[in-house]
Amino acid sequence: MVLPAARLPSTRVAAEMLARLGFELVHGDQHGGPGGSVLLVALRSLPTYQHFDPERVDYWVTADGRGRVASLDRRHEVPYEAEFAWGTITVVDRLEVSNTFLTFGGHLAAQALDEASSYVVLGSPAPILRWTGHSQDIDPLAAEVKAFFARMMVPIDFTPGAEAIVGRAAPLTIYAACLREMRERFAHSAALRDTRSSLFAQVLSESRRVESLAPADWEAAVAFRKELGLP
Repeated sequence: MVLPAARLPSTRVAAEMLARLGFELVHGDQHGGPGGSVLLVALRSLPTYQHFDPERVDYWVTADGRGRVASLDRRHEVPYEAEFAWGTITVVDRLEVSNTFLTFGGHLAAQALDEASSYVVLGSPAPILRWTGHSQDIDPLAAEVKAFFARMMVPIDFTPGAEAIVGRAAPLTIYAACLREMRERFAHSAALRDTRSSLFAQVLSESRRVESLAPADWEAAVAFRKELGLP
C-alpha cells in the first residue's frame, strides 16, 4: 500500500475553514491524518484584523535541477497549480511579519472565490511542520527536520549533482531519510533516548507508519542518503 498524496480541499471548503483565519494547518502535527498535511492560506484584498492577514506565500521550487524561491500573492493569475519543493513555506503579511513552515515537498493549488479573495492550498503526503512565526508554536519534530535540511545543504553546496538528486526525490523519500537518520541516532545513544523520550516515541511511531504504508519510499531513502553521502 502506497501512502496517498494529500487530498486537496476545494476552494469553497478552504474558504469556509478560513472564515475567521488567515491560514490553517490541517494534520500538521497528526502525520497519520487522512490525506496527508494541508496548509490553507487566505489572500484577501483587505485585512480582517481577526487572526493573521497574509498577503504573500513564499515557497521553494526546483527548476533545471536547482532550487529557487517562488512567491504567490493576490496579483498572481489564478487558477494556478504547481509542485513545491522541500524546504520552507513562509506566509507573510502586509507588515512583513511571517509564519514559517517546514515541508518535504508537495502540490500547490490557488484559486479566487471572488474579486476580494484568493485561496492557496498546499498539500503534501509528508508532514508540513510549524517552524517559526507570529501566530503559532513550533512542532516538536521541527528542530530535527531543520537540522536534517542543514545537513543536506552540505552536499548540495559542495558535491556536483547533489541538488538535482534531492530535487528528483519524492517528498516521502526525503522524509523517510530524515526518520531513518533520527532513529539511528537514538539507537546509538541511551542517554538521548532517556532525555528525549517523547521525541524518541514519535520518531519510532512515524518510522513504523511510513515503513508500513510507503515501503518503496522507506527503501529508496537508503539509496538517497548514500548518493548524498549522508551518515
